[in-house]
Amino acid sequence: MVSRFRDEPWGDSARLYVDPRLPDDAPLPLLYHLEQAERAVFAQLKLEARRPDVFAYLDTELLVAAACTNRGVVAYYDDALHVVTTRPDIQASVLHEYTHHVLMSHGKLGPAWAQEGIAMHVARETWWLDPVRLEQVRDAPMSLEVMEQAVPYTLRTEDAVLFYVQAASMVGCFVRGDGAGLRRLMDAMGTAEEAAPGGSSDELSQLLEPSTWQSCIDALMRDISPLR
Repeated sequence: MVSRFRDEPWGDSARLYVDPRLPDDAPLPLLYHLEQAERAVFAQLKLEARRPDVFAYLDTELLVAAACTNRGVVAYYDDALHVVTTRPDIQASVLHEYTHHVLMSHGKLGPAWAQEGIAMHVARETWWLDPVRLEQVRDAPMSLEVMEQAVPYTLRTEDAVLFYVQAASMVGCFVRGDGAGLRRLMDAMGTAEEAAPGGSSDELSQLLEPSTWQSCIDALMRDISPLR
């Protein structure tokens, strides 16, 4: 399949692989979003990384066919960045996945909830601030083990949605009121060995302690209530 993609350079060593069904000028806005992502990740996390290879798709069908993901996925990262370029939320998708690339390039591999939650906050995603979903994860949160180890884009779509809501909430609870919170959380993340069960710091593992968790979600919901 990839052998049919148009192949062009992006930076010193990275390549951009373009779905042949996309128009010739399709890479131009994508390159803009990628360059914006580089700057945004550095501004928020103070980290840089060599540019990744990028695969640009016309639709989700081909993207899903290329990997073991659920059908709700519109972008993912697996040492290369894969993204559907025709969606209106492409900018957030690129920024989210580019955050994964930079974190992993610096050995910040886990826990999974921190990887996903940081990426969602860097990308300024707000879809997860849904009171119904927040109540679901407040009252029946996924276990810490699941949140540490799951690969969310391989979960069933509904389970994946709840994982992302809980991950973003956990990051929100960790950084709430702390301007340097994202970087502090990033510094607490571990390598593959440290991301194994039992590898989280006490501060991270206490996030789901029932009374702490419920009060924090209630506070997040109060923060968004004026917007409802």
